[in-house]
Amino acid sequence: MGVSQTIRPKDLLAPPMRLDPAFDDPDGVIDLIRRGSPYKTLAAVHRNVGETSGGWFRNFWALGGKVVFDGAEPFFYNERFIEAAKSSFNAEVIRPVAMMTNLNLPAPSLPCHLDLPFFRGVNNREVPSWMLAPMGYSGLFHEWAIPVASAITWFYDGEGGDFEYWPNGLDAPSITEHPPFSNSCVLADNEYMYHRVGSVGPIEDQRTYETIGYDATLSLADDDHWQVMEEGKHYARFDFSQVRLSVLWKAYCFETQKMAASYDDHSHDLSTTLISDIFCHDLAARGKSIKRPTDFAADIAWKETITTVYAPPSAD
Repeated sequence: MGVSQTIRPKDLLAPPMRLDPAFDDPDGVIDLIRRGSPYKTLAAVHRNVGETSGGWFRNFWALGGKVVFDGAEPFFYNERFIEAAKSSFNAEVIRPVAMMTNLNLPAPSLPCHLDLPFFRGVNNREVPSWMLAPMGYSGLFHEWAIPVASAITWFYDGEGGDFEYWPNGLDAPSITEHPPFSNSCVLADNEYMYHRVGSVGPIEDQRTYETIGYDATLSLADDDHWQVMEEGKHYARFDFSQVRLSVLWKAYCFETQKMAASYDDHSHDLSTTLISDIFCHDLAARGKSIKRPTDFAADIAWKETITTVYAPPSAD
């Protein structure tokens, strides 16, 4: 328990930084987004079976510190992002860990949220991805949280599509970035800074897409249009410019080489047993009784309790 203040001080909220431009080759970014078609739903990417994604599609360019999409290397190792992360997080060691595209269809605004956090000893192989958000919202696992810089770059000139964020907490005024977005970026502490996507598109075009299934895909019908397909059937069609495009880059930020080494040696990792112990102890203190799960992914009662008790707050 003694390393908590050296890994992630509770008062650490790295100040956001605006970068404009974000990439030296924005046309190359758009080309890679085109080549990433077809896109899976957010639920399918994170294997959250039975959930809907509200018109949100995603694809990874890099994962676990490794580039997994051909051609993404120069964008993943973006020195502009790395230097901004060093400055914002007061960090000596920056390790790019993930990069992904997000494509949002015309839709109402989304609730404020925190990004899925990164914890020492935990990734999607140890716990299901749906459990990472409650772990973050609970505040119970702060000691194992890894400081992560998130650089969000937008390519969208349509109506709506704002990025609203609360750098000083939900009790303080928010800041909003408005389109037109063309290679504009905000680097921030999105695992600890609440933020949300504003409504995308004119109100008459917005839908909730509750009937889009887990296996639906978003693909290029031609150079100027996107289409949503499900089970081989056409669901919807959009002009290329109607879809809000963004690229999200993430990197671990360690203040010193020593702190990076303390992460590498796995001497203070979470385990599934410890996660269960911490949650069950807190639930008992709240007067809620739940059977300890033998399988996080398969225990429906566990998922319902954890996602209900440790839900994100409202910004309204």
